[in-house]
Amino acid sequence: MNNTISTRGLVALIASMLSWGMANPFADMALDAFSITQLLLLEISIGFAFVALYVLIKVRKLKLRWKIALALGLLEPGFTYLFGNIGYANGSVSTGLIVMATEVFFVAIIGALFLKEKISSRLAISILMGFFGVLLAVSGVSNSGVDNWLGVSAFTAAAVAASLYVIVARLYATQNNVVDLVFGQLLVGTVFALIIFFGTNSNFNNASSIEFKYWLVAVLAGLFGVAIPFLLFNYASSLVPTRYSALALNAIPVVGIGFGALLGRGLPTPIQALGGLIVVVSLYVGTRQK
Repeated sequence: MNNTISTRGLVALIASMLSWGMANPFADMALDAFSITQLLLLEISIGFAFVALYVLIKVRKLKLRWKIALALGLLEPGFTYLFGNIGYANGSVSTGLIVMATEVFFVAIIGALFLKEKISSRLAISILMGFFGVLLAVSGVSNSGVDNWLGVSAFTAAAVAASLYVIVARLYATQNNVVDLVFGQLLVGTVFALIIFFGTNSNFNNASSIEFKYWLVAVLAGLFGVAIPFLLFNYASSLVPTRYSALALNAIPVVGIGFGALLGRGLPTPIQALGGLIVVVSLYVGTRQK
Protein backbone atom coordinates (compact mmCIF):
# COMPACT_ATOMS: atom_id res chain seq x y z
CA MET A 1 0.00 0.00 0.00
CA ASN A 2 1.17 3.51 -0.81
CA ASN A 3 2.45 5.28 2.30
CA THR A 4 2.14 8.82 0.89
CA ILE A 5 -1.03 10.85 0.56
CA SER A 6 -2.30 11.48 -2.96
CA THR A 7 -4.50 14.57 -3.23
CA ARG A 8 -6.56 12.97 -5.99
CA GLY A 9 -6.88 9.79 -3.96
CA LEU A 10 -7.93 11.68 -0.85
CA VAL A 11 -10.55 13.67 -2.77
CA ALA A 12 -11.88 10.44 -4.30
CA LEU A 13 -11.98 8.79 -0.89
CA ILE A 14 -13.89 11.64 0.75
CA ALA A 15 -16.28 11.84 -2.22
CA SER A 16 -16.99 8.10 -1.99
CA MET A 17 -17.90 8.41 1.69
CA LEU A 18 -20.13 11.43 1.01
CA SER A 19 -21.81 9.45 -1.77
CA TRP A 20 -22.43 6.40 0.44
CA GLY A 21 -23.71 8.64 3.23
CA MET A 22 -26.24 10.31 0.90
CA ALA A 23 -27.33 6.98 -0.60
CA ASN A 24 -28.62 5.53 2.67
CA PRO A 25 -31.49 8.03 3.09
CA PHE A 26 -32.32 7.62 -0.62
CA ALA A 27 -32.66 3.85 -0.12
CA ASP A 28 -34.70 4.33 3.05
CA MET A 29 -37.06 6.70 1.24
CA ALA A 30 -37.39 4.41 -1.81
CA LEU A 31 -38.55 1.60 0.46
CA ASP A 32 -41.68 3.63 1.22
CA ALA A 33 -42.88 2.57 -2.25
CA PHE A 34 -40.72 -0.37 -3.37
CA SER A 35 -40.33 -3.79 -1.80
CA ILE A 36 -36.97 -4.97 -0.49
CA THR A 37 -36.32 -7.12 -3.55
CA GLN A 38 -37.52 -4.48 -6.00
CA LEU A 39 -35.13 -1.88 -4.60
CA LEU A 40 -32.26 -4.37 -4.42
CA LEU A 41 -32.61 -5.11 -8.13
CA LEU A 42 -33.10 -1.47 -9.07
CA GLU A 43 -30.20 0.04 -7.15
CA ILE A 44 -27.61 -2.60 -8.09
CA SER A 45 -28.65 -2.89 -11.74
CA ILE A 46 -28.77 0.91 -12.15
CA GLY A 47 -25.31 1.22 -10.62
CA PHE A 48 -24.07 -1.54 -12.91
CA ALA A 49 -25.64 0.17 -15.94
CA PHE A 50 -23.67 3.36 -15.30
CA VAL A 51 -20.39 1.44 -14.97
CA ALA A 52 -21.17 -0.72 -18.02
CA LEU A 53 -21.87 2.43 -20.05
CA TYR A 54 -18.48 3.81 -19.07
CA VAL A 55 -16.80 0.54 -20.10
CA LEU A 56 -18.63 0.57 -23.45
CA ILE A 57 -17.55 4.15 -24.13
CA LYS A 58 -13.93 3.22 -23.48
CA VAL A 59 -14.29 0.13 -25.75
CA ARG A 60 -11.58 -2.08 -24.32
CA LYS A 61 -11.14 -5.65 -23.21
CA LEU A 62 -11.83 -6.38 -19.56
CA LYS A 63 -8.97 -7.80 -17.54
CA LEU A 64 -9.92 -9.17 -14.13
CA ARG A 65 -10.04 -12.34 -12.08
CA TRP A 66 -13.67 -13.46 -12.14
CA LYS A 67 -13.33 -15.56 -8.97
CA ILE A 68 -12.40 -12.40 -7.08
CA ALA A 69 -15.23 -10.47 -8.72
CA LEU A 70 -17.64 -13.26 -7.73
CA ALA A 71 -16.58 -13.17 -4.08
CA LEU A 72 -16.63 -9.38 -3.89
CA GLY A 73 -19.94 -8.99 -5.75
CA LEU A 74 -21.74 -11.50 -3.54
CA LEU A 75 -20.50 -9.80 -0.39
CA GLU A 76 -20.98 -6.21 -1.57
CA PRO A 77 -23.26 -5.07 -3.03
CA GLY A 78 -24.96 -8.52 -2.85
CA PHE A 79 -25.57 -9.54 0.75
CA THR A 80 -24.60 -6.16 2.23
CA TYR A 81 -27.30 -4.30 0.29
CA LEU A 82 -29.88 -7.08 0.77
CA PHE A 83 -29.43 -6.96 4.55
CA GLY A 84 -29.29 -3.15 4.46
CA ASN A 85 -32.63 -2.99 2.64
CA ILE A 86 -34.19 -5.44 5.10
CA GLY A 87 -32.90 -3.17 7.84
CA TYR A 88 -34.35 0.01 6.36
CA ALA A 89 -37.67 -1.71 5.77
CA ASN A 90 -37.75 -2.39 9.51
CA GLY A 91 -35.87 0.57 10.92
CA SER A 92 -34.71 4.16 10.59
CA VAL A 93 -31.80 5.86 8.84
CA SER A 94 -30.25 6.84 12.18
CA THR A 95 -30.29 3.31 13.59
CA GLY A 96 -29.02 1.80 10.35
CA LEU A 97 -26.07 4.16 9.95
CA ILE A 98 -25.02 3.82 13.58
CA VAL A 99 -25.17 0.01 13.56
CA MET A 100 -23.51 -0.37 10.16
CA ALA A 101 -20.68 1.92 11.25
CA THR A 102 -19.39 -1.07 13.25
CA GLU A 103 -18.04 -2.50 9.96
CA VAL A 104 -14.56 -1.22 10.94
CA PHE A 105 -14.67 -3.13 14.21
CA PHE A 106 -15.77 -6.35 12.53
CA VAL A 107 -12.87 -5.97 10.09
CA ALA A 108 -10.47 -5.82 13.04
CA ILE A 109 -12.10 -8.77 14.83
CA ILE A 110 -12.22 -11.00 11.72
CA GLY A 111 -8.66 -10.03 10.85
CA ALA A 112 -7.52 -11.04 14.32
CA LEU A 113 -9.41 -14.34 14.31
CA PHE A 114 -8.55 -15.58 10.83
CA LEU A 115 -5.57 -13.55 9.60
CA LYS A 116 -3.75 -13.36 12.94
CA GLU A 117 -3.68 -9.56 12.75
CA LYS A 118 -2.85 -7.86 16.03
CA ILE A 119 -5.43 -5.82 17.91
CA SER A 120 -3.70 -3.11 19.92
CA SER A 121 -4.97 -2.09 23.33
CA ARG A 122 -6.22 1.19 21.85
CA LEU A 123 -8.15 -0.62 19.12
CA ALA A 124 -9.58 -3.08 21.66
CA ILE A 125 -10.83 -0.17 23.80
CA SER A 126 -12.31 1.55 20.75
CA ILE A 127 -14.13 -1.67 19.74
CA LEU A 128 -15.65 -1.95 23.21
CA MET A 129 -16.59 1.75 23.10
CA GLY A 130 -18.13 1.33 19.66
CA PHE A 131 -20.30 -1.63 20.58
CA PHE A 132 -21.35 0.11 23.79
CA GLY A 133 -22.42 3.09 21.68
CA VAL A 134 -24.43 0.82 19.39
CA LEU A 135 -26.12 -0.90 22.34
CA LEU A 136 -26.98 2.51 23.76
CA ALA A 137 -28.35 3.70 20.40
CA VAL A 138 -30.60 0.67 19.98
CA SER A 139 -31.66 0.43 23.62
CA GLY A 140 -35.00 2.06 22.86
CA VAL A 141 -35.80 0.02 19.76
CA SER A 142 -38.75 -1.83 21.25
CA ASN A 143 -40.48 1.42 22.23
CA SER A 144 -39.50 3.58 19.23
CA GLY A 145 -42.44 2.71 17.00
CA VAL A 146 -40.07 2.92 14.00
CA ASP A 147 -37.31 0.38 14.57
CA ASN A 148 -37.52 -3.29 15.48
CA TRP A 149 -35.00 -6.00 16.31
CA LEU A 150 -35.27 -7.59 12.86
CA GLY A 151 -34.00 -4.30 11.44
CA VAL A 152 -31.16 -4.11 13.97
CA SER A 153 -30.16 -7.71 13.20
CA ALA A 154 -30.23 -7.03 9.45
CA PHE A 155 -28.08 -3.90 9.86
CA THR A 156 -25.60 -5.95 11.89
CA ALA A 157 -25.51 -8.64 9.20
CA ALA A 158 -24.87 -5.92 6.60
CA ALA A 159 -21.91 -4.65 8.65
CA VAL A 160 -20.47 -8.18 8.89
CA ALA A 161 -20.88 -8.76 5.13
CA ALA A 162 -19.24 -5.41 4.39
CA SER A 163 -16.34 -6.25 6.70
CA LEU A 164 -15.81 -9.58 4.92
CA TYR A 165 -15.78 -7.64 1.65
CA VAL A 166 -12.99 -5.42 3.00
CA ILE A 167 -10.96 -8.47 4.07
CA VAL A 168 -11.34 -10.21 0.69
CA ALA A 169 -10.54 -7.01 -1.21
CA ARG A 170 -7.47 -6.42 0.93
CA LEU A 171 -6.17 -9.93 0.30
CA TYR A 172 -6.98 -10.53 -3.34
CA ALA A 173 -8.23 -7.47 -5.20
CA THR A 174 -5.25 -5.12 -5.21
CA GLN A 175 -3.83 -6.21 -8.58
CA ASN A 176 -6.99 -5.68 -10.63
CA ASN A 177 -7.91 -2.65 -12.73
CA VAL A 178 -10.38 -0.51 -10.75
CA VAL A 179 -13.05 -0.13 -13.43
CA ASP A 180 -12.78 -3.75 -14.54
CA LEU A 181 -13.11 -5.02 -10.98
CA VAL A 182 -16.11 -2.80 -10.22
CA PHE A 183 -17.74 -3.91 -13.49
CA GLY A 184 -17.24 -7.55 -12.53
CA GLN A 185 -18.49 -7.29 -8.98
CA LEU A 186 -21.54 -5.21 -9.97
CA LEU A 187 -22.37 -7.73 -12.71
CA VAL A 188 -22.25 -10.44 -10.06
CA GLY A 189 -24.31 -8.24 -7.73
CA THR A 190 -26.93 -7.73 -10.44
CA VAL A 191 -27.19 -11.47 -11.11
CA PHE A 192 -27.49 -12.02 -7.33
CA ALA A 193 -30.31 -9.45 -7.17
CA LEU A 194 -32.10 -11.12 -10.09
CA ILE A 195 -31.88 -14.52 -8.38
CA ILE A 196 -33.32 -13.06 -5.16
CA PHE A 197 -36.01 -11.18 -7.11
CA PHE A 198 -37.30 -14.13 -9.11
CA GLY A 199 -36.57 -16.65 -6.34
CA THR A 200 -39.00 -14.80 -4.07
CA ASN A 201 -41.64 -14.51 -6.85
CA SER A 202 -41.28 -10.74 -6.86
CA ASN A 203 -42.60 -8.56 -9.68
CA PHE A 204 -43.25 -4.95 -10.67
CA ASN A 205 -47.02 -5.21 -11.02
CA ASN A 206 -47.32 -2.10 -8.86
CA ALA A 207 -45.00 -0.05 -11.09
CA SER A 208 -47.74 2.17 -12.52
CA SER A 209 -48.92 3.20 -9.06
CA ILE A 210 -45.50 4.27 -7.79
CA GLU A 211 -44.97 8.03 -7.80
CA PHE A 212 -42.17 9.54 -9.88
CA LYS A 213 -40.29 10.79 -6.82
CA TYR A 214 -39.76 7.22 -5.62
CA TRP A 215 -38.42 6.13 -9.00
CA LEU A 216 -36.06 9.11 -8.83
CA VAL A 217 -34.73 8.26 -5.37
CA ALA A 218 -34.29 4.61 -6.44
CA VAL A 219 -32.15 5.80 -9.37
CA LEU A 220 -30.21 8.10 -7.04
CA ALA A 221 -29.70 5.20 -4.61
CA GLY A 222 -28.14 3.22 -7.46
CA LEU A 223 -26.01 6.15 -8.62
CA PHE A 224 -24.81 7.41 -5.24
CA GLY A 225 -24.92 4.06 -3.44
CA VAL A 226 -23.38 1.81 -6.08
CA ALA A 227 -21.80 3.30 -9.22
CA ILE A 228 -20.06 6.42 -7.87
CA PRO A 229 -18.75 5.18 -4.49
CA PHE A 230 -17.48 1.81 -5.76
CA LEU A 231 -15.47 3.46 -8.53
CA LEU A 232 -14.14 6.24 -6.30
CA PHE A 233 -13.34 4.01 -3.32
CA ASN A 234 -11.52 1.39 -5.38
CA TYR A 235 -9.58 4.16 -7.13
CA ALA A 236 -8.68 5.80 -3.81
CA SER A 237 -7.62 2.48 -2.25
CA SER A 238 -4.63 2.29 -4.59
CA LEU A 239 -3.51 5.83 -3.75
CA VAL A 240 -4.32 6.41 -0.08
CA PRO A 241 -2.99 4.49 2.98
CA THR A 242 -5.50 2.12 4.58
CA ARG A 243 -5.68 4.13 7.81
CA TYR A 244 -7.19 7.09 5.95
CA SER A 245 -9.84 4.84 4.41
CA ALA A 246 -10.79 3.67 7.89
CA LEU A 247 -10.88 7.24 9.22
CA ALA A 248 -13.02 8.41 6.31
CA LEU A 249 -15.72 5.90 7.27
CA ASN A 250 -16.51 8.25 10.15
CA ALA A 251 -18.15 10.56 7.62
CA ILE A 252 -20.82 8.09 6.48
CA PRO A 253 -23.09 8.13 9.58
CA VAL A 254 -22.68 11.89 10.02
CA VAL A 255 -23.49 12.69 6.38
CA GLY A 256 -26.24 10.08 6.19
CA ILE A 257 -28.07 11.20 9.33
CA GLY A 258 -27.76 14.87 8.37
CA PHE A 259 -28.90 14.30 4.79
CA GLY A 260 -31.68 12.02 6.01
CA ALA A 261 -32.95 14.85 8.21
CA LEU A 262 -33.01 17.17 5.16
CA LEU A 263 -35.09 14.57 3.30
CA GLY A 264 -37.51 14.35 6.19
CA ARG A 265 -36.41 10.88 7.29
CA GLY A 266 -36.31 11.97 10.93
CA LEU A 267 -33.69 12.96 13.47
CA PRO A 268 -32.05 10.59 15.94
CA THR A 269 -33.45 10.55 19.44
CA PRO A 270 -31.21 11.99 22.18
CA ILE A 271 -30.14 8.47 23.22
CA GLN A 272 -29.41 7.57 19.59
CA ALA A 273 -27.42 10.77 19.15
CA LEU A 274 -25.35 9.96 22.24
CA GLY A 275 -24.77 6.39 21.10
CA GLY A 276 -23.89 7.57 17.60
CA LEU A 277 -21.42 10.10 18.98
CA ILE A 278 -19.72 7.36 21.02
CA VAL A 279 -19.49 5.19 17.88
CA VAL A 280 -17.94 7.98 15.79
CA VAL A 281 -15.45 8.89 18.53
CA SER A 282 -14.52 5.23 18.96
CA LEU A 283 -13.97 4.92 15.20
CA TYR A 284 -11.63 7.88 15.31
CA VAL A 285 -9.74 6.54 18.32
CA GLY A 286 -9.38 3.10 16.82
CA THR A 287 -8.30 4.11 13.32
CA ARG A 288 -6.19 7.24 13.78
CA GLN A 289 -2.45 7.03 13.35
CA LYS A 290 -0.31 6.98 16.45
